[in-house]
Amino acid sequence: MSTQREVADEHHGGAATPRAPWWAIVIIMAGGILAALQSRINADLAGQLESPYLAAFVSFGIGCLGLLVIVLALPAERRAAREYARDLATGCFDWRYAIGGLGGAFLVFTQALTVGVLGVALFIVSVVAGQTLAGAALDRVGFGPGEPRRLSTSRLVGSALMVASVALALASGLTNAVPWLNLMLPFFAGIGVGLQTGANGIVTAHTGSFLVSALGNFTLGSLALGIAAAVSLALTPLGGAFPTNPVLYLGGLIGLTYIAASAALVRYTGVLVLSGAAIAGQIIGSVMLDALDSSVHLSPLTATGAALTLLAAVITAGYIPLRSTTT
Repeated sequence: MSTQREVADEHHGGAATPRAPWWAIVIIMAGGILAALQSRINADLAGQLESPYLAAFVSFGIGCLGLLVIVLALPAERRAAREYARDLATGCFDWRYAIGGLGGAFLVFTQALTVGVLGVALFIVSVVAGQTLAGAALDRVGFGPGEPRRLSTSRLVGSALMVASVALALASGLTNAVPWLNLMLPFFAGIGVGLQTGANGIVTAHTGSFLVSALGNFTLGSLALGIAAAVSLALTPLGGAFPTNPVLYLGGLIGLTYIAASAALVRYTGVLVLSGAAIAGQIIGSVMLDALDSSVHLSPLTATGAALTLLAAVITAGYIPLRSTTT
């Protein structure tokens, strides 16, 4: 008998879908914690430059260069990159799966456009709602490297609890004066992140290299953000200056570890479980950073919400058995 209990979440063919391995969830949650650190670093860089677009381009660009050096240094990765480029050029691989990096770029655009209006808390809640909905839908239709995954009770309850937990964790930043139309941009950005995760998994399965998949993301994202930064600087001259603190240039290198890990592990978890684990890691990481910042007051609601995101991730992954009904 297998030592890994299988959940009652079945795909279209009728075979049981294995529960996501605990080690993959732990890695993704650790990546989410790093993503929270990346966000803090990028925010500080944007403040120094007084340009969120330029800061995003610098971060993405450094990550892209770091990943390019790694791929060029490894013969197997170089070969996989050449074959991937050839398959795209000849039409042997659908180019629509290769544009996942635009999801990350769109998230950065949306952040720059709406955070000033919505506030960080409401922005994150909207992104999480879109990302969770996209994860459930994409798993259901099989958009990713694995089989379609039916919506079990665990997935439905865990997804709803995830959105509620994030809202609770960020409740102090929510407001009644909400420009509801502006909520649609971060919501769609969350959907874009879900699509990016599924597409990255498909590229990884095709190329056999999560590094090549991540490099494609960073290349396309850097191009899009470079164009946005150029337009922004053309309209508004740079108000700040490039900082001398080298730590502020590490955001892109931290980000590449998260994107590479997501591309490598989505085949084991599916989009929804991966998204839930990543969100939990980001919220827990944010709380840890706030706890270490003496200027920030950490409220009990925030700590409780962060703990519940962990519970939501565990439920979604199937580690707390619930009476199963699938759709």
